[in-house]
Amino acid sequence: MKRTLLLVCTIMTSSIFAQSWNTTGNAGTNPSNNFIGTTDDQDLTFKTNNKERLRVFSSPYHNGIVIGDQNGKLEAAAAICARCLSPWTSPGDFVMRNFGGKNLEFNMPNNNAVDPNTDTSTPDSPYITRIKFTDGAHKSNLIIFNTGKVTVGTDQYDNDPNFIFYVKKGIKAEQVKVENPATNGWADYVFKKDYKLRSLEEVEKHISEKGHLPNIPSALEVEKDGINLGEMDAKLLEKIEELTLYSIEQNKQLQSQSNKIEKLEQLVQKLLSTQK
Repeated sequence: MKRTLLLVCTIMTSSIFAQSWNTTGNAGTNPSNNFIGTTDDQDLTFKTNNKERLRVFSSPYHNGIVIGDQNGKLEAAAAICARCLSPWTSPGDFVMRNFGGKNLEFNMPNNNAVDPNTDTSTPDSPYITRIKFTDGAHKSNLIIFNTGKVTVGTDQYDNDPNFIFYVKKGIKAEQVKVENPATNGWADYVFKKDYKLRSLEEVEKHISEKGHLPNIPSALEVEKDGINLGEMDAKLLEKIEELTLYSIEQNKQLQSQSNKIEKLEQLVQKLLSTQK
């Protein structure tokens, strides 16, 4: 009889608990009463193989979760006060950070997955995924593609392997350094003895026929292809150095003419003095 009563109680208890959580869905459950978690000030932890994998803190200071262990491999939380999670956070900021001096990496394999954070670049570019930062109004604030390209203010880029950064509108910076200014090097080759400096007559003819300086792109070419700042600076310096050579040559000619004029004046003075 005791065994029978014990069996009945066990079945009833299992039945009662089974009604709280249904393996086929959450129909009939009440989130206020049926939940996974704690009702006191203890953290909620998830383990596999007796090792902590996920922790939800009970402390209102953290107000988030840690993936890894309680020391924190990766933490995602909403800041409830200024500088709670980092020196620059404000109340309400969502912060994701890691610990131990490790990198925070995003790995995007070449697939066509679509979700709120990674999606296909364009309908015409399959197998290209991206991480996109938006504020809801501007759809292309910053996009990092798994092709290595980065865009700001746009989601469009070309396939030129020499460029990886694309920006719509302007860029403001205190300093810009171009380490590889031009394919032909800097323009000091103009001062080498074997440099063939065009005559001014040749330059004039080129301008009359083509409407721009030699070795300088035309307005139509710039409108179509743009300019490479390093190469253009080198070409402009080439023209400045050529102008310097023209000025030096012109100064020599003026000096020679001045000497000749001075000698002629001396001859004139001698002639005038003999006539007296």
